[in-house]
Amino acid sequence: MSIFGLVPTTLSRAAFLQTSSVLVSLASNANEFQTDPRGFQYKVLDPGTPLASPLQRGQSVSCSYTLTLGGFEGGTAQKVDSSKGVLGDKPLKFPVGVGQVIKGWDYAVRDMSPGERRLLIIPPELGYGNNKMGGKIPASSTLYFDVTLTEVGKVPEFNQKQLDWLKEHPE
Repeated sequence: MSIFGLVPTTLSRAAFLQTSSVLVSLASNANEFQTDPRGFQYKVLDPGTPLASPLQRGQSVSCSYTLTLGGFEGGTAQKVDSSKGVLGDKPLKFPVGVGQVIKGWDYAVRDMSPGERRLLIIPPELGYGNNKMGGKIPASSTLYFDVTLTEVGKVPEFNQKQLDWLKEHPE
């Protein structure tokens, strides 16, 4: 018996290779991107601290991010924008779920927890679509984000006009 309470066994070469193949497959799948039903892909790098309740539409959040085209940083990816500059990190602050950022971001950030870091692959239809942006982002671009939810504000209290707007503008 081993020190871990397991009995050593002898595996045939075929059984060993099959077991190894399953373990390699499980390990590689753990690092793959997941596809959200709304159309973007994501990979959680750090789960952060779970919230007691999900983020609400209109709730203020702050995110640190880097946006690249052609893949993630490194290799041939082109860095387009980032909250991280020579003077430090200036996270982007915005209310979620009300259209102040691209749909892919709204969807992804609403599902995140404070401190969570994700890699996002946002297809054109959830990004800028057929529009060019700022001379740096060509039309129909897939966007690659490395994003961290750095801060979550209080749940807002909406007045009737704001509630009506939210009803008229579903996500």
